[in-house]
Amino acid sequence: MVIKLYKMDTLEYSGSIIVRDNRWDFDGVHDSHLVSVTKGMPIKALMACLSSFNLVYDIIEE
Repeated sequence: MVIKLYKMDTLEYSGSIIVRDNRWDFDGVHDSHLVSVTKGMPIKALMACLSSFNLVYDIIEE
């Protein structure tokens, strides 16, 4: 599964989250604060935090 991230105000693409076998990694995300705060979180917790980073998302199922 791929989760595409967009800035909430402008819908500018901000990177992706790649999810495989209950593990996830950022791809193309340049916000070091987002990366450091969410490192090691379960995917559900990460998804709940995205709005506090001014991000919305689109889930692409494989």
